[in-house]
Order: sequence, then C-alpha cells, then structure tokens
Amino acid sequence: MDVISLINMKGGVGKSTTTHNLAGALALAGRRVLLLDNDPQSSLSQGLLGPTASETLEPAETLAAVYAGTATAGAVIRPSGVPGIDLVPGSIHTDRHNCPMPEEAPWPDQVTLRDFLAELGDAYDVTLIDNPPNLHLCSWAALAASGWVLIPVQPEDYGAQGLAAVRRSIGRVRSAVNPGLRLLGYLITMAQPRRAIHQLYEEQLRSDYGADVLATRIPAAADFPEAVAHRKPVTHYKPRSAAAKAVQALGKEVLAHLEARTAADQGEAA
Repeated sequence: MDVISLINMKGGVGKSTTTHNLAGALALAGRRVLLLDNDPQSSLSQGLLGPTASETLEPAETLAAVYAGTATAGAVIRPSGVPGIDLVPGSIHTDRHNCPMPEEAPWPDQVTLRDFLAELGDAYDVTLIDNPPNLHLCSWAALAASGWVLIPVQPEDYGAQGLAAVRRSIGRVRSAVNPGLRLLGYLITMAQPRRAIHQLYEEQLRSDYGADVLATRIPAAADFPEAVAHRKPVTHYKPRSAAAKAVQALGKEVLAHLEARTAADQGEAA
C-alpha cells in the first residue's frame, strides 16, 4: 500500500480539496483508496459525509480512537459514499494529541498511524492523509506512516510560505523514524494563469525546485466547492469539466511516480 501525506504548514492552500478530488481520480483508475482525515478541523470528513453526520460521530468512530490506541478497523473505517473510497473520519478530539513538539512525544504516539495502517496490510492500494496546517504531532505521525509527501502550494507569497519548514520536518522524520520517506512533489493549486503574480510564482517555484514541481497544476474553479456540496469528487460530479480533467491528470502523474519508484525498488532488490 502506498501512503501519501498531503501537507503544508500554510492553511488554505488546497490540502483537503486535493485529497478529496485526487481520491476520486485514483478510484476511477481502479485503485482502492483509503482517506485519513488527520486534521482536527475535519474538513475532509464534512465534505464527504456532510457537516451534521461528521460532527455527530463518537470519538470511537474517528481517527481520535487511533491516537488513543483503542481503534479497530471495523469501528473507524467507513464508506465515503463514493465507490472505491473509504474514510477514517477526523475529529476535534484528535487535537488533544497534536502536541507542538512531536519529536518529544512518547515513541508510540509518533508511530500510531503507521502501526494502524500496517495492520490493514494490502486492503487498499493507496492511502491519502489530509493533515492540519501545522507541523505538530498529527503531521509528524502522518509523515512517519507515509512513503510519500505531496505538498500543495498556492502560487502566491502567502501560499508558498512555510515550504522550508516542511522540508525540515521531512528531514527530521527521515532521521528519527522513517528513512524511506520521499518527496512526491510540489503541487500548484488554485492557479489562475492569467494573473501575472501566479505566472511569476509558478516560474519561481519551477526555477527553485525543478522537477520536484509536478507538471499538473490544479486551477481555481467553482466546480470544486460545488462538488463538495454534492458530497462528490469533481471527477464524479462534473467529469468533463476542466477541473476534473486537471485532477485526472494529477492522478495519472501520481500513479506514474508510484509505479516508477516501485520498479526502481524492484530493480535494486534484484
């Protein structure tokens, strides 16, 4: 199972939106997808289940139980409402575990998510973890559980702030608990190519990070919030839209990265 954390220290850059819609593209490509809502705000869960259903879940039915060490897969994993996609809902109760100095937390807390996902074995092809807009314990635990990091970046000054902190956290997690963690790439989100500032920031990002910036960029589009209002990924809500085509391109690019790495690992093992 490939585990991908979507992370950025900056809020409002499209982490939850990307997680929601990338899952749709991967499911349409035939992958079994598990979503972990690791953000105490639980935006991903509300987008899939609806605010009322999400907010009335008991802590034992959410990711909070995983952090508490009381979770069973049957209790916390539920259908998302979209074929091929299951969800571990988020909860405000995970906030009590989200300490600001993750490397100082007890060892079991640092690898809680990794141990939970390991117990699932090959039940899913891809797990996507939506993370809070900080680098506290919840994000650290996600990085400890992941093989890959995908960093959504809005092509504006505020949206691109915090990238250095994310890279430092990746390095610290590699050194401490997960040496196999890899950068999948930077994903430009909410792009408006006609805006000069967006053109300039995209050029700067590609100059600074080269091939680490994914070729796909996700446009700013009203179809994304409309799809959430219908509790669907945009690939299922408006499959012929420009937004859906961008997400489908992202899904193909992500799968190409995963397959290339798997082939490389198999070659090294041989």
